[in-house]
Amino acid sequence: MEGTKKQQVPHKQMIVPQGPRQELLRLAHDIPLAGHLGQKKTRHRLARAFFWPRLSEDTREYCRTCPVCGKTGDHPKAPLHPMPIIQEPFSRVAVDIIGPLPRPSATGKRYILTVVDYATRYPEAVALANIRADTVADALLRVFTRVGFPREILSDQGTQFTAELTQQLWRLCGVKALHSAPYHPQTNGLCERFNGTLKQLIRAFAHEGKDWEKYLPHLLFAYREVPQESTGYSPFELLYGRQVRGPLDLVRAQWEGEQEEDGVPVLSYVLELRERLAELAGFVQGNMETAQAQQKTWYDRSACSRSFLVGQKVLVLKPQRQNKLQAAWQGPYRVVTQLGDTTYVVVSCADTRIQRTFHVNMLKAYHERPETVDAICAPATEETEPFPLVELPGIAKQPSGVDQVQLGEELGPEKQAQARQLLYDHQEIFSALPGYTSQAIHQVETPGQRPLRQPAYRLPEAVREPMRAEIREMLELGVIEPSASPWASPVVLVPKKDGTTRFCVDYRRLNDCTITDAYPMPRVDELLDQISRGHFLTTVDLCKGYWQIPLAEEAPRSRLSSPRSVCTNFGSCRSG
Repeated sequence: MEGTKKQQVPHKQMIVPQGPRQELLRLAHDIPLAGHLGQKKTRHRLARAFFWPRLSEDTREYCRTCPVCGKTGDHPKAPLHPMPIIQEPFSRVAVDIIGPLPRPSATGKRYILTVVDYATRYPEAVALANIRADTVADALLRVFTRVGFPREILSDQGTQFTAELTQQLWRLCGVKALHSAPYHPQTNGLCERFNGTLKQLIRAFAHEGKDWEKYLPHLLFAYREVPQESTGYSPFELLYGRQVRGPLDLVRAQWEGEQEEDGVPVLSYVLELRERLAELAGFVQGNMETAQAQQKTWYDRSACSRSFLVGQKVLVLKPQRQNKLQAAWQGPYRVVTQLGDTTYVVVSCADTRIQRTFHVNMLKAYHERPETVDAICAPATEETEPFPLVELPGIAKQPSGVDQVQLGEELGPEKQAQARQLLYDHQEIFSALPGYTSQAIHQVETPGQRPLRQPAYRLPEAVREPMRAEIREMLELGVIEPSASPWASPVVLVPKKDGTTRFCVDYRRLNDCTITDAYPMPRVDELLDQISRGHFLTTVDLCKGYWQIPLAEEAPRSRLSSPRSVCTNFGSCRSG
């Protein structure tokens, strides 16, 4: 029954120390038996058996920073920002494309170019066979030769509107191109709403097998003749200053018979028309303001003010999902800059080369869980045998490689959580720094060869500091050491695809006098035959794999300025 209160039954709770609290939160929220429910249900599940200080706050923070819930949950929309009211006819127009339509016209056209004037709501529609940039540009020119060239044109970011040909046409005609944010058609809502109405009108004729292109002018007349809801007047009346004669007017005139029209001088007619249009403009301004206020009041009922700071991490909503169970939110992304009140430019944290623009309703804040590292200090014992894999110095300064692993977006939330847990269970394998093995040694044999000493290559001043930084890092990692060896090979900096440089050594002179390894390389076609029946193909990329193999003590060690290598270097003969 409504209004009844649940009886408070006392029960015992176990007080939990600091250590196992995170694991209890995971069991109460993350596992399939917990279901990633909200913070209230998660707290209730924990409070039935356990207690610790700030349990409610810890539960709320754990659920708020849950990566799975962040990519599958909902978010409140931002308040509505009405479009500016335009009073001059055809100074700003909106354009869009309808199609491809399921049934082509008699001439084989499957697309419709729609143009709507912001001031009068006067629509135009042109049937198109394709939506190439040149075809769309020709159709727009035909429209503008009748109504004049606008000052601004609003469209989505389709290739036919963003192509260089279209942009060059706008520059020549003095038209400013405006584009809506991706996945946010509400910016071009005027044209989108007309598209829905036009498709509904076409649908009424298409089911009868009629040629919709033939009736397109008739349907446009039907839309232009009736009053528009926001303006309160018909597009014909706002454009021409009078009502045009429609089918019902023709019927009435036939019933009433011929009526004499009072002759009006041209000058008087023009003055009266100007007064009429000015009067209509005032009425339309008031009607539009009232309509926008009503729309904003209705829209903002469930909206809240939302904004992001430059540098803040966010998740991006991309509606193109293969199925409804796929996570809709992707990321994290980082905010680069803000365009206007509701538009942001973001870049992916994994790939910062491509910038994307999104409306604020397509973004939501990304909450990260604070990472903690437990340090244990213990006295050293002489009886302990050294582990065969030696950890390089400087490992604590580098980030873990687990956080850089990207999971496929086609995985569901449960599969992603399982894969992420598997990665953390074996995070020592995904270190961002190279290991050091004692199971293999790189042997370089140069029998009877006198030491080769090559002068250093001249390097541009712009790359000297990156080279010094690379040498300092290699010294810290222990892959090179100071040396006075008579062998010397010059350093070469090779640019990589990601914009960084690869530190290489020119070993061509050394390789000429080195005994090559006769071990045959496997044939690629045979390897492909062996794995052709597999369902999953796994590739392993070692972190600086050359640096993980030590160099034999008797091998000639070329100097890098003053340091020398203590492990295998890229470019050396027999290095793999």
